[in-house]
Amino acid sequence: MKFGKVIAGISLLWSCGMMACSEASSTEPSKEDVLAEYSVAYEFDDPSNVGLDYFGKNNAILDQNMPTVIVKNGSLVLDGTSGLRIPLSGDFKNKNFVIETRFMPTKPAKLGNIFSADPPGSGVNGWMIRMEDSTVTFHIRGGSSDWKDFSVDTVTMNEWHVLRVKLNYTSVENLTVEAYKLEITLDGKKYVSEILYNTASELKYDLGIGCDPHRQDQYENRFFTGKIDYIRYGKI
Repeated sequence: MKFGKVIAGISLLWSCGMMACSEASSTEPSKEDVLAEYSVAYEFDDPSNVGLDYFGKNNAILDQNMPTVIVKNGSLVLDGTSGLRIPLSGDFKNKNFVIETRFMPTKPAKLGNIFSADPPGSGVNGWMIRMEDSTVTFHIRGGSSDWKDFSVDTVTMNEWHVLRVKLNYTSVENLTVEAYKLEITLDGKKYVSEILYNTASELKYDLGIGCDPHRQDQYENRFFTGKIDYIRYGKI
């Protein structure tokens, strides 16, 4: 009977299919591999510990009197009234660093901080990843210099986007001063490639996720509304 051969053929196809799936899944990088270049990582995978740092050293916290934030389906959900504060540590005081975040804005923001080391006052090192209206921006200030502002691109609401910021030492011909190359990509496309002559390693204040933890002027405008899948930071 051909029936037995048909069953055997189906079984063989099923086995091959399972092997292919197994081989495909085995080629996917592990979490450890993905995070190998970072020293701080907020993956937002634990609803019971919203600000958990994957590496366990720089957990983000909810300030007193700040509305509660939640993690849902592996993402931090922000409604435009709350955020998290990250106590400053030496892990963020690097001349050369990389930041990557995956986020989904659901509403334009005037000065919506996604991830920021936004110091109160002037003359202090800092940097910020923000939404300004529907545009993703990056700002950096080294020492007493003015802010250097970079408008990356406008983004669509209710869709995921990935921003990557990399600042790394570089040499410039005929110059002896330190120089740093800033590269910014959004959704895999490079938008910024600039040479800077200072960096922002001398941070003095706590960092923020989704808000300004220092409650500066226009505090109510500095909230991000949307979801953040992850935020990762590392020394280069």
